[in-house]
Amino acid sequence: MQFDEIQAVHFNTLSRTPFPHVLLEQALLQLGGGGVDGSKYAKQVLAAAGWRHASVVSYGKYPEEAATAFNKIRAVLANNEDPTALIELLSKR
Repeated sequence: MQFDEIQAVHFNTLSRTPFPHVLLEQALLQLGGGGVDGSKYAKQVLAAAGWRHASVVSYGKYPEEAATAFNKIRAVLANNEDPTALIELLSKR
């Protein structure tokens, strides 16, 4: 999957067009099976990518960290869409 680069400014800006991190998060929900399982999977992937904050903390509070985590996910997803391998590959980075 290909996504545009995520920038920290995206997390504190409103737009009618969804930013890449929104599309990436939607893709993670689908890879995880959708619903509650998809949500749990997306949290696991973000944690493996280095997002160390609780799910109640908005990305806008730590936009640089969020951009870094999402860009790590973006880089791995460009070459591998296997849900299990994604977490393993991110954990090694």
